[in-house]
Amino acid sequence: MIKGDKSQSTLKTKFKRFTQKRWAVPALYLGCGALVLTTVFVLQDRNEEVAVNPQQQVSYEENGQDVTFGPDEAVEVNSQVEKMALPVEDPSAVTVHRAFYDQEASAEEQQNALVVVNQTYYPNLGVDLVQSGESFNVTAAMSGTVTLVQEDPFIGNAVEIEHEDGLVTRYQAVQDIAVASGDKVMQGQVIATSGVSELNPDAGTHVHFEVYKDDVAVDPISFSE
Repeated sequence: MIKGDKSQSTLKTKFKRFTQKRWAVPALYLGCGALVLTTVFVLQDRNEEVAVNPQQQVSYEENGQDVTFGPDEAVEVNSQVEKMALPVEDPSAVTVHRAFYDQEASAEEQQNALVVVNQTYYPNLGVDLVQSGESFNVTAAMSGTVTLVQEDPFIGNAVEIEHEDGLVTRYQAVQDIAVASGDKVMQGQVIATSGVSELNPDAGTHVHFEVYKDDVAVDPISFSE
């Protein structure tokens, strides 16, 4: 017999003697169980570390495109997009005295949407809102930042607010202005009260409301519907 076979036979003999002892089998079971539990705990700790690792990049699919964000980025869930509203507390209480000049409107509607200044006709770039000749609060149509507060008797005092996505709103013929340039305002916040202007004396107490999208005037009524 070669030396390797003799060593292997000796090991088998020792193992057989070991297993014949009364405490050997329970000890083996306990040792295996401890090894299994240790493995489970190590894997669990690694999974928890991966789940809470703030330096990890996370990827997911949205509309067929892969989106990845890192540790300094957050994904807003169920975010609500703010929709523009008319700049009054009760839209049902106001009426349109002069509408926005629409290139696709009828000839009669376009004529009624013209502004006359020194016997020259100009298209109305906003809407003039009145409330039965009564004064009313003028509110921010959307949340944003006040970029202009101007006193001008011809157009009426004016407030301009800049919003997200290239939107700007202008409020003219107002008085008792309650905001200043640089103020952050929330949608529905009172920024002034309705007033008068030399540009549109026939409207009486009103607010002239304009909306611009990427510097292009749009119809405030259709934009806020």
